[in-house]
Amino acid sequence: MGASRIKEKKRNGQSLVETALILPILLLLLTGIIDFGLLFNGYLVISNASREGARHAATGDSDTQIVTAVRNAASSLDMDRLDITISPDEYEGRDTGDSVTVTVTYEYSMVTPVVGAFFPETFNIESSTTMRCE
Repeated sequence: MGASRIKEKKRNGQSLVETALILPILLLLLTGIIDFGLLFNGYLVISNASREGARHAATGDSDTQIVTAVRNAASSLDMDRLDITISPDEYEGRDTGDSVTVTVTYEYSMVTPVVGAFFPETFNIESSTTMRCE
C-alpha cells in the first residue's frame, strides 16, 4: 500500500507541473481572443459609422448633422479617439449626383497588457464610405 501512495503523489505532482507549463499559454491565447474580438468589434462599429455618415451626407444633411450621426453610430467607442473627415465639406458644395466621402478613423489600443506587449501601443482603424448625393 505504501508504494501505491507514492505513485499517486508523483502523479499529482506531474499534473501540477503540466498545469504550470500549459496555463501561461492558455492565458495568452484567451487574452488574445479577447483583444482581437474587441478589435474586430471596433472595426465593425467604425465601418457602420462611416456608412451612416455617408448616408446622411448623401441625403443633404449638414456637416454638423453628419458628425452627430457618426458619433451616435459609434457611441460605444471613446469619442476622444474618433476622427471624422467629410469630403467635400458643405462649404465646397455638394450637388445632386456628386460623390461624398465620409472617413472615420479610430485610434485603438489593446486592452490586455499581455497581448499589448506584442503590438504597437496604438494603431488606427479606418473606414471610408463614398455615396452619391441625392
